[in-house]
Amino acid sequence: MRRYVTIGRYEYSVILLLLIAIASPLAFAATYYVWTSKTASFTVEEPLSVIEFPTSIHFHPGENSTINIAIVNSANTNYEVRLIITLSDTEYQQSHVQVSNRTYTMTPGNNTIAAWIAVSKDAPPSNQQITVDFLRL
Repeated sequence: MRRYVTIGRYEYSVILLLLIAIASPLAFAATYYVWTSKTASFTVEEPLSVIEFPTSIHFHPGENSTINIAIVNSANTNYEVRLIITLSDTEYQQSHVQVSNRTYTMTPGNNTIAAWIAVSKDAPPSNQQITVDFLRL
């Protein structure tokens, strides 16, 4: 067997070429194994949850009352929450109802906030849905 192979003007050792041919895939495989990647799920969860909210709210004309709402903050930081309170009949709300719609600070742990609603003295009887949107700022 010949010990050298001529490529162009150069002679190369057959053993050296065999070692390179064998070692290259092994080096690639070793590099791939060392630099392999792993995948895990990454989730950013909402830190605030409403844990207590009234199921129905009753008023008489001329009354002003509060709605107590319990919110838990699962994070280690404070958050600002703005309440947007709307009735299903926006014309009725604009004419006869005022709501607090303010911003509250949620500290870590349980928080109870009191949103207020005032119904004017001249408000006619009405049966509607009330929606409270919680916006984390």
